[in-house]
Order: sequence, then C-alpha cells, then structure tokens
Amino acid sequence: MAIVGEQVMSGGSVWAGRWSWLATAALFAAMLPGLAPATAQTTSPSQDPSSSPVPPPSAPADTAPARPQTAQDRLTTWRKQEDRVLAIGERISVAAANAGWCDPGQSLGWTLGEIGQYPKDLRQAVKNQWRLPEGAVLFVASVAPDGAAARAGITPGMAIVSLAGRSPMRNPYAMPSRHALEASERLIARRLENGPLQFETLANDGTRRSWELQSRPACPTRFELSDETEEQAYADGRVVQVTAGMGTYTDGNDEELAAVMAHELAHNILRHIARSQEAGTPNDYTRYLNRYSRVSRKMEEEADRLSVWILHIAGYTPSAPVTFWQRFGPNHDSAHPYGRLHDPWRTRVAALEDELRLMRAALAADPQARPALLELRHVVPIFGQP
Repeated sequence: MAIVGEQVMSGGSVWAGRWSWLATAALFAAMLPGLAPATAQTTSPSQDPSSSPVPPPSAPADTAPARPQTAQDRLTTWRKQEDRVLAIGERISVAAANAGWCDPGQSLGWTLGEIGQYPKDLRQAVKNQWRLPEGAVLFVASVAPDGAAARAGITPGMAIVSLAGRSPMRNPYAMPSRHALEASERLIARRLENGPLQFETLANDGTRRSWELQSRPACPTRFELSDETEEQAYADGRVVQVTAGMGTYTDGNDEELAAVMAHELAHNILRHIARSQEAGTPNDYTRYLNRYSRVSRKMEEEADRLSVWILHIAGYTPSAPVTFWQRFGPNHDSAHPYGRLHDPWRTRVAALEDELRLMRAALAADPQARPALLELRHVVPIFGQP
C-alpha cells in the first residue's frame, strides 16, 4: 500500500481520480505494483499463410448478450463500495480513538457529496441515484451504521441547504471539481471545534428540517473512495483513500478490506509522513532513494504490525491481513524501480504472524495491553548514514 504525504473524519467521495498530492508526492509513494493485462496471442498471415482466422465460439442461442452497464449501474456499485469504506473506516477509527491510540479527532459518521465533483454529463444520474431534491448541491451520500448521523436519523439523499447559517458553495462549471465540497468540509471542521454542527436539510419530498449534530471521538482521519481501477490504498497523514479497484477486489469480504484500511490508518496513527519529513533528506539523490527505501520498508512493517491490533480492538479478525496477503501477494509482488519499498509478501506474512503471537501473549497477560509500536509515534527514523 502506498503512503503519500488532522482533520475531522466526515468522509468524502473522490470521483474525479487521484488528488494532486498523489502526483506531487510520487517519490513518497510506496505502491504495490498491479498486474499487467494479458496480451492476446495471435498468428499473423505472414507467419502461416495457409491458416485462416478461427471465429470465436458462438454463444448458446438461449443466452442473451450482457446488458451494457448504465450510469445508474456504475453509481449503484459506487454507492455500495462507498458505504463499505465509510462503515469500516468509522469502526476502526472510533475504536482506535477510544483506546487512546491516536490524536483526538471527531466523526459525524457520514460521507458528503457535491454535484459539481462529478462530470457534467453524469450529474443528472447522480441526482436520480440519490433521489435528490431540486436544486440540491451538497448532499449526504452515505451514513455509517451506528454513527452520529445515523443515530440522529439522517439518511442518504438529504440535501444540505445551510451549514452554520451559510449556503454551501457550488461548482458552476462543467469540469468536475472538489473545491466546493472541501470548502464545506473545512467549515464543518471549524464549527465542530466549538460544539455541535448546526445545519438544515431538504428531503426529496420537500421536507425541510434543522439539525444540531454532535460528533463523537474518532481518529483525525477521513476515509474516502477513489474511482481508480488499480487495486490500491493510500494514506497521507490526514486521509485514507481506497480505490474502487480495491473495493472490487475485496467485494464480499469486509474482513479483507478492513485489513487494508487498518494498515493505512496505522500509517496515519504512527505519523509516518511527518516522521519521514522530520528525518530530513540527504543531498545526494541516490543516497536519498536508498535511505528512503529502507525507511519505507521499516514503516510498512510497522503499519502491518499495528494493523492487527487495530483490527482486534475494532472487532475484526486480527489475522485477516495474513489471509489477504496470501491471496493478493503472489500476483502483486515485484521490485520498485527505485528500490523495493515493501518487503516481499511472504516476509510481510511472517512479520504479521509474529505480531499476532506477540499480541495474543500480551493480551493474555494484560487484557488492556497496548502495542509497543505506539511508542514510535514521535521517534524520528534513522536508518544507516544520512
């Protein structure tokens, strides 16, 4: 998984692809290489002039061709994955905060959407998918089970027409943009510093209602779904982003998706971006790459090990990362062109199994045991000569 780069955890969709920080922090990313598409094997006429193309086998007469996927189909799939990311993120973040493992933050237990974050030709489909009222700009896209919003009775599809007495910003342009959504998120964060969030909603039946929503403690990390098809996840210190490709890969297995997300949350809890920056950068580029590859591998191991503890306190299966890597690793394991930034998957599985043994022994001796890794949160990494 990659790390790139404290915020209120309220959620947010990323329909228009990666954020700019993913491009500007390319050398800071520790990506898992994906599978290359298979190349079809063909025989050209020059290779065998006597051969003629063999037509593909015909489909049975009673088999209808697959229906092309519509915009509504894609949005339905998107909503399903977004709901999963929010629900799992809320669960692991609240558990870690209640255990005192991360800096204090707040969660409203929802994901917001904004019409302007979608391409113009998709916006009507978005309105139909969420059954938004006429004129909706900012809306509730997803609600975490048992989160603050769900407990208050807030449901997906409600348009937010007022935030702390202000009308939400909108993106009036055809080009998709998250600027208006991010402005609303910043306003929400400022208001929550002083108490409950006051806002008004409009339902599709015309019902207008005022709310005063109290957040609950959570790690200062926001969980988002990106529309990338690559099977990936990222953390930048404030955000955990899961790609649609990873959602599809783990579809039907929330334990595996929780393992992926707990690993990324561990990066944020352990302040890996900040600690790497505090370690400084050598003047020599080659030395920098060599040094960073060592730092990255160590931090990936730390995140792997802490993830099993996070899964345990959140009520997931702590060994889920092992089964995930046994399935994912064989086809996603290769050297990075600038030096390996992750250990081989078998090495990672061995470290995870070792941490599982350590955790079980620690909890047997003290049910309130904390992972020793938390002591590293403010330790500047030094590996080899700078």
